Amino acid sequence: MSIIIPYEEQLYDSGGAFIDPSGKIIYTHGEHTRFASDYCLGREFDYLLQLKYNTAFSPYAFEDYKIEHNYQGRQEDIDNFGSSQLTKEQLELFKLYWEGADVPFVHDPSDFLVMLLHYDKVETVMRKCITTTDLQPHVRFFNYYLMDWSVMKMNAIRYNYKTNEFEYEHIDDWNNSKEEKEAEEEISDIKSKVLIKDRPLFFK
Repeated sequence: MSIIIPYEEQLYDSGGAFIDPSGKIIYTHGEHTRFASDYCLGREFDYLLQLKYNTAFSPYAFEDYKIEHNYQGRQEDIDNFGSSQLTKEQLELFKLYWEGADVPFVHDPSDFLVMLLHYDKVETVMRKCITTTDLQPHVRFFNYYLMDWSVMKMNAIRYNYKTNEFEYEHIDDWNNSKEEKEAEEEISDIKSKVLIKDRPLFFK
């Protein structure tokens, strides 16, 4: 059974957020790309890259780094992804995505979170919109549909290790489950009979 995301009133004025697969809302305050970059690449990515290739402003930067981090390795072996918050498996996938693999969309850490790790992206600056790859969006975002949010459904992407390419996971029918169909019908019925100010009474 899909998770139902609780309705959070403050999300509308938050400037945006991501929702992880478990349903945790992570507020980004309109800075989706910055958050996704810090999460995937790591906050110290640029600095570590400069250290690795000896392009840091200070000639003593590497020596300082060794002392501060008790680093015993060679300069060229510095892991520029060392501050990433991805798991080991996710990071390996992200490196394939980030470092030149042919992908059918723009290289953006936000896209990686949504289309490969199945995060939902919430945008509120221009409109109330949630982008998701969840196969049961009416179940997951039941409460948000009731409150007239737009939910944009996208096909997820996976890495094909046989062809060494990223490819879309084509879904022919988004409403193929009984649970999803019932949720969509219930939402439509409530919206046709209940004013928006009273719809929170029907939240799940």
